[in-house]
Formats: sequence, C-alpha cells, structure tokens
Amino acid sequence: MTEADVQRLLAEKKIRAVSPDPETAQAEIDVARRHIASAEKIMADDSTLAFTALYDAMRKAIAAHMRSRGYRVTRGAGPHAKTGEYALAALDHLDIGAHLDEFDALRDIRNQSEYEALHVDVAEVREALEHASAIVEAIARDL
Repeated sequence: MTEADVQRLLAEKKIRAVSPDPETAQAEIDVARRHIASAEKIMADDSTLAFTALYDAMRKAIAAHMRSRGYRVTRGAGPHAKTGEYALAALDHLDIGAHLDEFDALRDIRNQSEYEALHVDVAEVREALEHASAIVEAIARDL
C-alpha cells in the first residue's frame, strides 16, 4: 500500500489529521516495549494476559506511528481495525509486511479472548511475541 492508501483512509474518515506529536509517540513506544517485557515475564503463568499485552504493544506502536505523522483513528466502531488498515497503508516501507498481515488475525484472537473467554496458549503467545517485537522495533526506528 502507499501514501494514496493513507489519503483514502482520510477521505473515508477512518483516520483524521491532527498535529504531529513526536514526544507522545515516543512515550507510546516506551509503553509498547514495557508490554512486551511484561508479556515475556508472565506468559507461563497467564498466557492469555501475556497475549493481550503483546497485541496492545503492536496496537500502541502503530498508534505511535500515526501520532508522529499527524493522524489518529476516528471515533466510532472498529478503532482497532482502522489501526490495522493504517498499518498496512503507511508502514509498507518498513519491510515488516508479514508481521503486519498477522496483526488482523491476532486482533481476532484478542477479541475472542476478551469477549468469548478463549484461552490463548503459550505457543500462540510466542508467535505473537515475534510479531510484536518486529513491529514495535521497526516503528521505533522509523520515528
């Protein structure tokens, strides 16, 4: 995807323009990194919570990129899905496409664990850890 896709998201009112805020974006990256570290510590004891922390780390890193570039998702239904759409549109240059492709699938697992009491096993957490680490660090380098 390209900058044209970001413009399409603006036109479709899935994201909106705001003032760029690099300081808060960096703070979000710091939080995302702490989520990853926490997930690593608790995955054996509470794998579902660890998974949620990793999903949130990815989402917060993508939100940090948006904030640094002067965008936010719009209010209303589907903010996490909109975040994923932005990631696919704006982060193509970071060479993490395979990890970004997994974000939406991981969002589905997160929703099932949140709303349907799905248990996330340690193997799924380890896979999410790989994706979260790649996404967070690539975005951190791009800020």
